[in-house]
Amino acid sequence: MVTASDQYDTDDVPPAHPTVASDLTVHGDFSGHEMETLVDHWAKLDARLRSFEPGTVRLDLYLKDRDRPSQHLTLEATIDHWPALIATSSDANLDHALNVVRDEMIRLISDARDRHQPRRGR
Repeated sequence: MVTASDQYDTDDVPPAHPTVASDLTVHGDFSGHEMETLVDHWAKLDARLRSFEPGTVRLDLYLKDRDRPSQHLTLEATIDHWPALIATSSDANLDHALNVVRDEMIRLISDARDRHQPRRGR
């Protein structure tokens, strides 16, 4: 198990908002270099996480059967007071699968936020 924060020197200063680098735990076979690349490529997800308070988001990425036809990727977001959000991909190309689960998680967070925000003018 690897956390993205293992790859960065945070000087014990908590981030101002949740980020992939601070809140992602990877369960599966990922190297340090791959983690750096993942954090860089998931900047769009960071932008979506900025609206949440520090310590309220947990991201878990599960990689099963890497480099096999049965490869499966699951990204789970646990956000305080919300049901778990889960994005999956069975794409054999890992880079593509990572993009699919990132984009799906962005959509899931946006949809959940729309449901949880009070409606104005009603």
